[in-house]
Amino acid sequence: MPVAFTSAWGILLKGGPMMWPILLLSILAVTVGVEKFLFLNNTSKHIQKFKPRFFKAVREGRMKDALGLCEDESKGLGLVCKAGLMKFGSSPELIKTKMEETAGFEIHALKEHLELLAFTVNAAPLLGLLGTTTALCVVFHAAQMRSDALSPLALGDMSSGVWQALLVTCAGLAVGILSFAVYAFTAARINDVIAAFEQTISETVGLLEGMSHEP
Repeated sequence: MPVAFTSAWGILLKGGPMMWPILLLSILAVTVGVEKFLFLNNTSKHIQKFKPRFFKAVREGRMKDALGLCEDESKGLGLVCKAGLMKFGSSPELIKTKMEETAGFEIHALKEHLELLAFTVNAAPLLGLLGTTTALCVVFHAAQMRSDALSPLALGDMSSGVWQALLVTCAGLAVGILSFAVYAFTAARINDVIAAFEQTISETVGLLEGMSHEP
C-alpha cells in the first residue's frame, strides 16, 4: 500500500488550529533549553577555575587576594565565598548561615525559566488532547448533519478528520517528550551546580575556622 509523504508545513496545516500553540511551545522549550545549557555550562567552567585559586589564596593567608577573586565574580560562587570572607573571625555557624543565604539567591537565579519547561511538559500533551477532541467533535457533528440530510458522510471524509485528530495528538506528545528531556537534563545540571555550592560552603567554613584558631 503506497504511503503519501507530506512536508512539515503540510502536516502543520493539516493538524488543525491546535498545532500552532504546540509549535510555539516546542520553540519555547528549545530556546529555554539552549539558554540554560549555555548558562550552566559557563557557570560550571567558572566554578572549576575559581575554586582552586580561591582556596589557595585563603590557605596562604592572602585574604585580600581571595576577596579580590570573589569581587571579580559578579555572581555565582564568588558572591557566596565573599559572604563567608566578610564574616571571617565569626563563629562557624554564622559564616555558614551567611554563605547559605547568599547561595539561596544564586540558586534561585540558576532555576530561572525552569518553570517554563515544566509548563511546556504539561501543556503540550493537553493541547494535543484538546485538538483531538475538537477534531473528533467536528467529524461526528458533520456525520450527524449528513445523516439527518440522508446523505451519509463518506469514509474518506471520516478518515481525514480522524487523521487530523491523531496527528495533533502525536505532535502534542512529541513536544511533551522533548520538553521533559530538556527539563530533566537542565534540572540535573542545576543539581550539580548546587552540589558544588554546598561543597564549597562546607570547605570554606572549615578552612576559615581552622585559620581563625591559628596563633
